[in-house]
Amino acid sequence: AILRVKLPHLRADNLRRRELAALYAKHIGNPAVNLPSVRDGAEHVFHQYVVRTPQRDALMAALKSRGVPTAVHYPQPVHTQPAYRGRIAIGRGGLAESERACREVLSLPMHPQLTDEAVTFAAQCINDWRA
Repeated sequence: AILRVKLPHLRADNLRRRELAALYAKHIGNPAVNLPSVRDGAEHVFHQYVVRTPQRDALMAALKSRGVPTAVHYPQPVHTQPAYRGRIAIGRGGLAESERACREVLSLPMHPQLTDEAVTFAAQCINDWRA
């Protein structure tokens, strides 16, 4: 029932998410923070806006201290989760990039009702932060 009500708004909600992502990309200029990229010819709906930094926990704490909520949606790589242990072929080097990504990813606020001001404030907080 909820999805039946929300489905007619999906296109507009996805457009709004793209607008918010563009604002983040425009305003975040901290070289210690890597932004998501979108391949040419592709459209991203930005269900989450995930940035990366090796100092993720410090950035998360700095944002929290200024009232900006964040989340770590994928704290553990798939190959280390109990349901997948032993089911994924892992080469000699392991899955170092997956493990590193899980240590670095941080989701910023992202939803269609988010205001431009909230995004620019979060971006300013990120720019003020020093790794």
